Amino acid sequence: MTRANLPALGYVYVALALPALLLGLQHERAKTTLVTGAAFAYLWFIASLRARLVRFDPDGFFASVVVTGSAAYLALQAFAVIDGSTEAAAPSAACAATVIIGSSLAAWRARKIARWFGQAGVVGGIAVLVVGLVEAGADWTLAGGRVFASSLGFMVWVVVTATYLLRR
Repeated sequence: MTRANLPALGYVYVALALPALLLGLQHERAKTTLVTGAAFAYLWFIASLRARLVRFDPDGFFASVVVTGSAAYLALQAFAVIDGSTEAAAPSAACAATVIIGSSLAAWRARKIARWFGQAGVVGGIAVLVVGLVEAGADWTLAGGRVFASSLGFMVWVVVTATYLLRR
């Protein structure tokens, strides 16, 4: 795999993380295995995103925000999925929102994406944060199970971003 193809690991992340999220409390070992594979793919996806952001924002502010948010997201999300805990899913939503908003602002300010697309990214990041706050405040999960809507929103962003990075 070349550096140009690393964003495709965003798809692998979603393909592994989504089933882990949907497994619920049964199949603990399968869920842990899926989360481990998803984490590996996610780290490489974020590395490819960071490399692009450094070119968009030479002083590295947004790249730092994205990498920091990504690292915290990964740890909190892995715990939330394995434990089924809204207490961990909510802070992971804040980290996911930081990644979405930071990368959207970097690309928008560098004029690498259309204004409406950058604005949509910021609004999407805010939506992920708000849903995470609702999940925490109400101990709420999607469909009454252990599916975190904030995580699904973040996965949609990963797929869109991976697609964008691969097309460039």
